Amino acid sequence: MMLDQATELRKLVLRSVRETVPEGSPPPPLLVVCGGHGGVGVTTLAIRLSVALSGQGCRVVLVDAALHRPAVADACGLSGEAGIADVLAARRDIHEVLQPGPSGIQVIAGHGRAGNPADWGEVAQQRLLRQLKKLGRHADLIALDAGSGGHDVLRRFWRAADQVVLVTTPDSTAVREAYAAIKRLAGTNPAAVLRLLVNRVADRAAAEEVHRRICAASERFLELSLGLLGSVPSVAEFETRGRLTTARALHDSQHPAGAALDALAAQLAAAALQPVSVPRFGGRAQTEARNSADLIQHQAGFPPIDI
Repeated sequence: MMLDQATELRKLVLRSVRETVPEGSPPPPLLVVCGGHGGVGVTTLAIRLSVALSGQGCRVVLVDAALHRPAVADACGLSGEAGIADVLAARRDIHEVLQPGPSGIQVIAGHGRAGNPADWGEVAQQRLLRQLKKLGRHADLIALDAGSGGHDVLRRFWRAADQVVLVTTPDSTAVREAYAAIKRLAGTNPAAVLRLLVNRVADRAAAEEVHRRICAASERFLELSLGLLGSVPSVAEFETRGRLTTARALHDSQHPAGAALDALAAQLAAAALQPVSVPRFGGRAQTEARNSADLIQHQAGFPPIDI
């Protein structure tokens, strides 16, 4: 009953916000999902968080900006023919490469040529970020799969982010690399909200231990605290059957891993995600107001973006 009431309240809040969106809306907040180490599940979780956030009533654009292994389009069953590389090279505008994805999200696919660091120069990357900012009238959130590592491309995305979700696992190498990523990148944008998401855990206690270890080192050596967004239980029976099968499993809210991602998305939507704009007294837009309806809502998909 409580969840049903929450669903309806969030629906009313978001609907009232969108009905008052003025011209020249502020850019949608940028949520960067990344990892310090490859293979921790960044892409799968970026997709699932985007779908779950859509279920919270957020209009989400998911961008595959992984430098080395772009895989969002493949996992979502979409074409990778046109995508982020075309925007980077100024061959197409952002709205020309958007594709409707699962559960009402919009997707910008990665591209094979995007694996060449030369395509990701700072000028090209800033062009991409400027175009993403144009989506303020049409999207509540940009979720960006930034892949893993500590390269300059990820550094610039981290610098532009409003929120960063850093994915790791309990594996000792993944934990060390997650801390290394914080050490290399966190100073580029102290204002960004940084949270840890621990994937493939046996239980909550394992996630809390990983967070304790990373947080202790960050506080001691970097004078930086980071929050624990949460954890996702291991999906061992699916991992051996490939990324696509795992992603499909996580789309199932009845599966423990799927249910965990729904809860994490509700936390993000309630505590951190801002609507496009809300009215201020006198009719001026107030971009700093946040969603206050701490409730789950499933919403129909929104139409393709037209800029």
